[in-house]
Amino acid sequence: MKIIRDYLLIFAGLGIIVALAFNNVILPLYVNWNNEIRVPSLTHTDLDKATKILNERTLEWTIKDTIFRRDIPSRFIMDQYPEAGQMVKENRKIQLTINLPPAKLEMPDLIAITERQAKIALDRLALILVETLVDSSDLYERTVVIRQSVLAGLPVAPGDSITITVSLGKRNLKKTMPDLLNKSLDVATRTLESQGFTLGEIQTTENSELLPNTVVSQSVTAGKEFPRERNILVDLLITDGY
Repeated sequence: MKIIRDYLLIFAGLGIIVALAFNNVILPLYVNWNNEIRVPSLTHTDLDKATKILNERTLEWTIKDTIFRRDIPSRFIMDQYPEAGQMVKENRKIQLTINLPPAKLEMPDLIAITERQAKIALDRLALILVETLVDSSDLYERTVVIRQSVLAGLPVAPGDSITITVSLGKRNLKKTMPDLLNKSLDVATRTLESQGFTLGEIQTTENSELLPNTVVSQSVTAGKEFPRERNILVDLLITDGY
């Protein structure tokens, strides 16, 4: 039994010696061979863990590039240079590509620019134009953006979906000449302005049956239609102020 115990003590001592040799000789030779350090694998780890690993090997890091993917955690390392396993000198900076959300973006103002210009503006911010609607407009010509689903100035992020509405041009709007007969001059004037017409010349005539300043005739027949944008002058004949 004493012999067995002695052998066990000997094997235990040898195990300790081997472990110390591995930690103090073999492992340093693997990590630091010929005064160089083997680059560790940093991909698929976060930046904090990578920093700790590099510090243990007297290596540093720098950001080579950033990308953004919503399905991957922020500060996640996507790529490295030099690659894992290569030998480098101490204090070498390992270049990292990490996943980082972009800086805060603001929705651009697309109103009053052409559809093509709007697409270019959205592409620059990696915003996705998911739908283009159309509608008539009295203010904007054809192919010009008249509405956007996200108001200008609001925060957006790459990949957000945007819808715009593009003008089909002016509607075929018309205005109808109102009947001004037997109305006072004040009422006739306000009616013309509200209907998009312009008061022209005013002439007077004697008429004892109507109150003064009453319209007895108009130069444009009531009920006649005109394009909304056309300027129409309307001359009036009113009773005098006897």
